[in-house]
Amino acid sequence: MKANVDELVNRWIEGDLDPEQTEELRALLADDPSARAACYDMMLLDQLLASREEAPLSRQARPLQPSPPRKLRMPRAALAAVASLAALIVAVAGYWYFDRPDARQGPAAGGPAITASSDSRITIAQRDDRSNWKPGELLRLERGTAAIRLGKGVLAHLEGPAAIELANDRGDIRLFEGRVSFQVDPGTPRFEIETPGGTLRGSNAEFVCLIAPDQAALVEINSGELQVTNRAGRAPQKILAGEAIRLELNGHVSPTARPGLPFRVGLPEEQPLFSDRFDTADGTELASHLPEIGQKWEVIEEVNPTVIRNRRLDTSTGARRLVAKLAPHDPGSAGSVYIMSFSLVPPAWSHDKLHRLDGIESIEIVDQAGRVLFELIAEAVNTHRWQLKAEGQASPLTPVCALWDHQLTICYGLNGRVTLHDGASAQSPIIASLWIKEPGTVNGIVISNRTGGDLAFRRVGASLLRAPSLRPE
Repeated sequence: MKANVDELVNRWIEGDLDPEQTEELRALLADDPSARAACYDMMLLDQLLASREEAPLSRQARPLQPSPPRKLRMPRAALAAVASLAALIVAVAGYWYFDRPDARQGPAAGGPAITASSDSRITIAQRDDRSNWKPGELLRLERGTAAIRLGKGVLAHLEGPAAIELANDRGDIRLFEGRVSFQVDPGTPRFEIETPGGTLRGSNAEFVCLIAPDQAALVEINSGELQVTNRAGRAPQKILAGEAIRLELNGHVSPTARPGLPFRVGLPEEQPLFSDRFDTADGTELASHLPEIGQKWEVIEEVNPTVIRNRRLDTSTGARRLVAKLAPHDPGSAGSVYIMSFSLVPPAWSHDKLHRLDGIESIEIVDQAGRVLFELIAEAVNTHRWQLKAEGQASPLTPVCALWDHQLTICYGLNGRVTLHDGASAQSPIIASLWIKEPGTVNGIVISNRTGGDLAFRRVGASLLRAPSLRPE
């Protein structure tokens, strides 16, 4: 696989791909994260080699002195070839088809309708496309929440992580992992849920089912009734409203005190906290610029005034620390999630990146006291590839370079989970993750560069998903 990817990418860089090979490479990049990683590495190597070829020998032999910025060299293909491969370049840069809002929304034609929260990451049969969920296919909700209209009169709210399989065209399911709240309307044909220890059947009922780590199913009924058929071959049992049971993996059914599983009745509402597209006159100083949403930018450090040019925030020409301050907000409970998004472009000051091996770029997430909760960092010694760091721990290096035209999404839950996504939404592939022990409310996003590192942004955004609506017993 890797050899094939290497050959195709090399031929693409040289402009030698025919239409059939172009389609083959596009499919590989869309379906295989390892193929994308290999492509990223080869593109970066080609760009660095191109920069070295263009630099005079005398400049290669000593540290570069400041000079007017120049654009990075285009791939060596002719412009016509580059234009014909525009869709491929877009895919490599991270703008995957399934990141588009219209591609991420249900309902599915001929299948269950799926609506998900902004922090959700869903795959069906290991593919990102959730537009056509077929019987026998496994749906995984890696994070976030999702509402699924399984059939006429049946609505399920899932909480990630969860795994369910569609059993048939009627909308019956097999539940392997997670917690799900079910609403089965009156008059609905009997709905079935297969769990590891047995089957639940119900109509005109509201109930919650949680698959515990030991594969037992905890079931709590708020209204209506359920029929439980276990795998031990015993006669079905009827469970009424106000009752709760534990259905063991071996099929044993035992009544239990109500565990108080919250009944989810909706998806979280998204509250915008910061948004800036830098849509202002060239030369506007950042210190006097007001974003569309959020508080005024704060400049902590700068060696010269930070200005907006060409609708971009670019740290080139000097080290600086800049703070995007979120709008005041109530963070809610531990179930709330912050979503932060960044649209980056190559910085204007890029000609020195081959030789300045001490450069560092970072995006820090800080609380009200200025404490760094976690950071996204890229270092020249690591070819400017992003990684997450927090509390003395670090994720493996990602394949994504901070100097490229790309989009990133960070999801940070107040439960301490942080995920980094390669693309414009949480539905994009997770390329790094970690847990922090002391999570806190986000107050700002600190953008900084040091010793030759540089970042440039088209857009910076942040929002909050407050813990979804829950209905107790």
